[in-house]
Amino acid sequence: MPHVQLDLNSVDWASLTHAYGSAEDVPDLIRDLRSPDGEVRSAAMYELYGNIFHQGSRYEASAYAVWFLLELVADPTTPARHEVIHLLSSLAVGYGQYHMATGFPVVEMRNAVAQVPEETWQRWSRTMKNWYDVVSTGQRQPIPLAKAERRLLETRHKLAAYDAVRAGVPVLLKCLADSDAEVAGEAIQALAWFPEEMASIRPRLIEIASDDQQPVRMAGAALVALGLVGGACTQEVTDLLDRQLGSADPHLRWSAALAWALLAGEGAPDSVVAELRSWAILRKRNTEQTVWEVHPAHLALEVLDRVAEPMAEQVRADLVAAVLAEQPTSNWHNHFNVVLDYAFPHMEPDHGHSFQELTAAQRAVVLWLTQNPHVFGPSGPDGPLRQHGLPTTYEALRAYAGGDG
Repeated sequence: MPHVQLDLNSVDWASLTHAYGSAEDVPDLIRDLRSPDGEVRSAAMYELYGNIFHQGSRYEASAYAVWFLLELVADPTTPARHEVIHLLSSLAVGYGQYHMATGFPVVEMRNAVAQVPEETWQRWSRTMKNWYDVVSTGQRQPIPLAKAERRLLETRHKLAAYDAVRAGVPVLLKCLADSDAEVAGEAIQALAWFPEEMASIRPRLIEIASDDQQPVRMAGAALVALGLVGGACTQEVTDLLDRQLGSADPHLRWSAALAWALLAGEGAPDSVVAELRSWAILRKRNTEQTVWEVHPAHLALEVLDRVAEPMAEQVRADLVAAVLAEQPTSNWHNHFNVVLDYAFPHMEPDHGHSFQELTAAQRAVVLWLTQNPHVFGPSGPDGPLRQHGLPTTYEALRAYAGGDG
């Protein structure tokens, strides 16, 4: 393929905004991704993650940048294309590890965006552009849109970036056969997030996951992607998942169990539930992360919540009991945050649950606190408790638990 000449000047970048206002710096940063100098490329990538993907947010300029990043990926002379694909995945779905157990909520996003008239979008965009122009001069000015309006505007930007990457699925599919394993691996992970393109993606994932000559990490990534992209549990798929579930390699078993659970939900076979449990009960969270940048035990427990809730609750209760029985090996706050992570994985600050409505693991945490008033000091757990919708003082927590608990 000949060297691609990007027509970056065809976009009026100065009229677009990103996290720091005008996006006029974006074209030069994209050009720098072609540099033979690794330091130049790294600096450009750092800046792009900071402006068109600032802390996971997407902006007006983000979708426009995707078009040119896809051209970089399509050109085999582009250095470190796997890093560009990773940026594209980030622009499409944000921090993908947070969507592994539930999938990317593209349907909900489309529904939310469809409720707002085009003229409203245009007005909000002009309002934000004017605000950026003012604050870029050093003046302080409150953000002019209400929180709900800003959230909807960002949802629109997220969806625009997602659909821009979705349009590049054919480019990503070609990358699956790339001789560079890092390029092929990143392409697998990127393709996992586009169930609306399942017809073209799924057969290729099945092909990779079925190939015994593939490296384990590549086959495992394809299995998980197969679960994320969705589709029917056909005989071909179930035979593949059953075979890999019986593999001697633990990573393949983990990947197959996740794929089975993501596809079948509560209809997942007992063998899948058992495999997920064997991972979920592992205490050490500092085990090697997978290619999906998640800890196997953590994700197994999250998926177990979906497919076998009673078993997941028991696992969480056992994990909480084990951690509470220990003395902190480091900062007490860090120790207690591990407990909260096990006990309150989905609890919101305004959940409104009574003590009796909590799970066994959650009640155990509350009772432990009522029996250990010494932890309510200057550096006590009030912040984490507030985040999980619990009373933040010893007296209030004791009353919440029913007097003496």
